[in-house]
Amino acid sequence: MKNVTLPIIAPPTRRTKYEQSSDECQEALREAFGVFVDYCTAAGWSDDDVAIALIQIADEHLCSLAILADFSAVVDQTTGAELAKF
Repeated sequence: MKNVTLPIIAPPTRRTKYEQSSDECQEALREAFGVFVDYCTAAGWSDDDVAIALIQIADEHLCSLAILADFSAVVDQTTGAELAKF
């Protein structure tokens, strides 16, 4: 299989989260995503297999972010409580 070079992905236009950041991110990733899907289908995977796998991987990633956010909140609360003792 040939080497694939992903296109350059544009960075966000702002440093902080803003209302259109998700739309802007999707647009920035669209071309690279298409190249990656083409690479996967060239390896023999069907479009359906690739789409389902990517959705599941994205869902797992989102769940892990949520778990980390919850964990961070617990750690922050615990640390704050522990520091209040001193």
